[in-house]
Amino acid sequence: MFKNLRNQIVLSIVAISSVIILISFTSIFMIMSMTIRAREDIALRSRDTCIEEIIQERNSHVTRLGVTLLSVGVILELLIFAVSSIIAEQLVKPVQEAYEQQREFIANASHELKTPIAAIRANFEALDVEEEPWTDNIDLELDKAQNLVRDLLLLARMDGRVEKAPKKRCDLSEIVKKHVKAIEVRLDGKKLKTDIAEDVVATLVQDDFVQILSILLDNAAKYAKSWVSVELKNNYVKVENDGKEIPAAKMEHIFERFYQVDKTATGVGLGLSIAKSAADHNDWEIIADSNKKSTSFTLYFKR
Repeated sequence: MFKNLRNQIVLSIVAISSVIILISFTSIFMIMSMTIRAREDIALRSRDTCIEEIIQERNSHVTRLGVTLLSVGVILELLIFAVSSIIAEQLVKPVQEAYEQQREFIANASHELKTPIAAIRANFEALDVEEEPWTDNIDLELDKAQNLVRDLLLLARMDGRVEKAPKKRCDLSEIVKKHVKAIEVRLDGKKLKTDIAEDVVATLVQDDFVQILSILLDNAAKYAKSWVSVELKNNYVKVENDGKEIPAAKMEHIFERFYQVDKTATGVGLGLSIAKSAADHNDWEIIADSNKKSTSFTLYFKR
């Protein structure tokens, strides 16, 4: 993430400087060319110099001017690139440090919260009380707290990964079929449509693929009105549902942490950000699309 940010800063600085240099050097070249031509006209009027000599001299001046400007331009670009790399590093460094501190805090806080939440649940389940609405509420809120802590820890671990996890040969067709079958019981009568190609095998990080797939299936089951569709092809898996259209303004934030399109929905808005983090770590891509008919998430993976 920070590497991409540094690259974007460098590219922006180099692009802006390149335009400025191009405009400046073009102006210099045109002005110098006009000056050379003016001298040529004076020489021609004086008739003291042969026309061939004047043309040769003009071509020589123009060539030297072009080579000089080109050489200076290349040297300037290299210097600008070097300086912009240093500037980008200095700009990103405090942001990266703050991000790392935030990640460590989330990981430590989440880890510390696991124990008291587990203790509360154990003691609550040990209580000999009749089921009441308020006991159901306690159980529900404990589930929310446990899920939040789990997601925060998972996100912190993903952010903290430096090296890529080991890859292995995976039968994605069987993996997708297995998880589609598991999600089917949660559809509450909604139609499930599948188009899963056979023998789709890839060498990748299976845990990350399964994590992303599970999140996309959970979202589809949660927001679908009447149907969910799962499609697996050679290099992508697509999960689609006929849920409410997501406005374009909200689609821009769909993968942000703690962002929720529907504020009344369960969860805290970490699922898609976890999926995006896992995809980025593997150099995969998730494309979200939404219209009046359906909303889909497509994961393009590298085989």
